[in-house]
Amino acid sequence: MICDRDFFKPFDQRVWKEAITLHNAGYDIHIITPHSNNSIKEIDGLVVHCISKSDIPGVTALKILNCALKGNYDLFHCHELDPLLYSVVLKLLTGRKIIWDCHEDYPSLISTKIRQNGKVVTKLGFEWIISLIIRLGLLNTSTIITVVPPLVKRYKQIKPTFLIPNFPKSDLFNREYYSNDVKNLYLNKKVIVYQGGIKAGRGLGKLLLAIEILIKKIPNILFVVVGGEIEDSGWNSQVKTFLNKNKNNLLITGWIEHANVAPYLVHADVGVVLNRATHYNNLIGLPNKLYEYMACGLPIVASNMPQMTKLIKKHKCGISVNPENEMHIAEAILKILSNQKIYNEKNKSELNWKMCEKSLKKIYLDLLKK
Repeated sequence: MICDRDFFKPFDQRVWKEAITLHNAGYDIHIITPHSNNSIKEIDGLVVHCISKSDIPGVTALKILNCALKGNYDLFHCHELDPLLYSVVLKLLTGRKIIWDCHEDYPSLISTKIRQNGKVVTKLGFEWIISLIIRLGLLNTSTIITVVPPLVKRYKQIKPTFLIPNFPKSDLFNREYYSNDVKNLYLNKKVIVYQGGIKAGRGLGKLLLAIEILIKKIPNILFVVVGGEIEDSGWNSQVKTFLNKNKNNLLITGWIEHANVAPYLVHADVGVVLNRATHYNNLIGLPNKLYEYMACGLPIVASNMPQMTKLIKKHKCGISVNPENEMHIAEAILKILSNQKIYNEKNKSELNWKMCEKSLKKIYLDLLKK
């Protein structure tokens, strides 16, 4: 498995889940990743080849390719965009089969930038160029794996494409992960939680306004950012003002090991996912945190994007809102807080990684027996 970014920072759950599944099925899995230094590590029985990153364009790619070519591997599993481009060389020099694991809609993701003032800027023509590069890269692949139905629909016209959603492992995320420490941390609070780093494109501005509305109505509101930080790099003075004004209603945990996140969700009252409709990738996205909230029985307030709304309605696990309207966000959170028991009873997600393992193992079996 070849990674696009550092496997360890932040820890790439998708690569790890797939690798562990295949390792347990009897495959000898190696992971090749950019890293801060050259080393070979072992994690859960997996061999991880760490390749030191270089500031000189193309050098890191060459070192990763060199490592991949030395391994005499039977199959290459390329995660995200850059490793898809490496497939040109890998196919030419080895003739081995290649899987492309597509985590995002890269044309819209790469061609869109959100400035510090929150304004969305799209690089004209860049989306078309990335789309063309992907199509050329796919000529070397045998199979595509991706995370959401719209991307399956797009790429199945080119190569066999399969849906492997980013469902969480049930032994890491479930309703039974109680913690007295976290419970005491939340004591006598109404807790709204956001998992991961939160910034402009993920609804930071409107969410902070909604939290301020809620604090006026419910003074014991606690807004918790789990496992990440609030971006306060200056794109809007609103962030710093909020931090200074509402210190008693705010908890930012900073980095937390993924295996220790669940209690922060289990003991919370509402989870929020408020990605803005800045580009197509957000419109079709189903963020990992959405599934992890569900696995922990946490009611959700989510953006009214098509895929998220469909999931929320199907599983009756929360409320979809306009992420650009702070009043709608606040009202949805209040509605859940006033009907906590009802939403907790409805939220019984069975979407876990075990549902994906059978499909993944079949893809490998079919490719390697041909």
